Amino acid sequence: MNINKLETWYHVNHRKLSFRETNDPYLIWVSEIMLQQTQVETVLPFFDSFITKYPSVSFLANAKEEVLQKDVEGLGYYRRFRNMHLAAKKIVSEYQGVFPKTHQELLDLPGIGKYTAGAIMSIAYNKPYSALDGNVVRVLSRYLGIYDDMRQEKNKKKLDIINQALIEKANPHIYTQGMMELGAMICKPKNPKCELCPLNDHCYAFKHLESDQLPYLSKLKDKKEFHFITLILHTNHGIYMRKRTEELLKDMYEYPQFEEESLITVLTDLEKQGVMIELINQNHRQYKHVFTHQIWFMDVYHVIVVDGKLENWVEMDQKEIEKSPMAIAHRKIRNK
Repeated sequence: MNINKLETWYHVNHRKLSFRETNDPYLIWVSEIMLQQTQVETVLPFFDSFITKYPSVSFLANAKEEVLQKDVEGLGYYRRFRNMHLAAKKIVSEYQGVFPKTHQELLDLPGIGKYTAGAIMSIAYNKPYSALDGNVVRVLSRYLGIYDDMRQEKNKKKLDIINQALIEKANPHIYTQGMMELGAMICKPKNPKCELCPLNDHCYAFKHLESDQLPYLSKLKDKKEFHFITLILHTNHGIYMRKRTEELLKDMYEYPQFEEESLITVLTDLEKQGVMIELINQNHRQYKHVFTHQIWFMDVYHVIVVDGKLENWVEMDQKEIEKSPMAIAHRKIRNK
């Protein structure tokens, strides 16, 4: 691979993103966590407002968890931000607020794996550590003509070794970002702009017209479907909400919902628990939300609570609901 061509291309063509114009490890860390499973276009407004509110790791460590969750509402995958909060607290308590400078110290922080540690080490500290994300997997698979299934970790580890050998010959700070940008701007999953690629003179996929075949990714299993009866529980003073304890969307608020397709069954079960409910009307709306590995189908009913409540229900008014962290799956439900 002609690394000089890649680096020259990056200097001229890279997007002017705020986290591409810095070597601050804190900013790079925040951006990499936000970019996990999330498009750059979605991240940008969140990143700028987040850094304004939490300009250093100390500010982040001192944040209230519920406020932090509200600040990142809409990005999904909320566990990453709980880990980020824990990591910030650890940096303050064990490193006096100074961002760790070694690969192992980074790996010891909650929520930081090999990729994120490699990205911080190479971009912030200009140290030769591989950062193999989906963009880099795509570029290397096509460039080298590797047909191994990239859903398998053993095959990604092979690419990681190759990427490590390449970065050791390069300017790590530029190489890592160059590969990321090349994958995002030129070597796209669909309709790659091969004729504009600085590496096309030795690219296997370009020469053999195989870009649409690489990287090879075996078919994903079908998403599991869940059907819920979701209740907007109106009271004299507001609406009952529930704070989730399940790992998915943990600590986010939701309208109480029940994995059931029959409203009568739900109302009967609640009555047995001492909760009396009246339907406002028989009409209901259906909502669908798609997660990475599952799909929620929600039949939403507006009801009035006549008597009783479950222990994990919390009464909130509209302003409190708007200020509280809530997953998009429920935020899009109309509660009026």
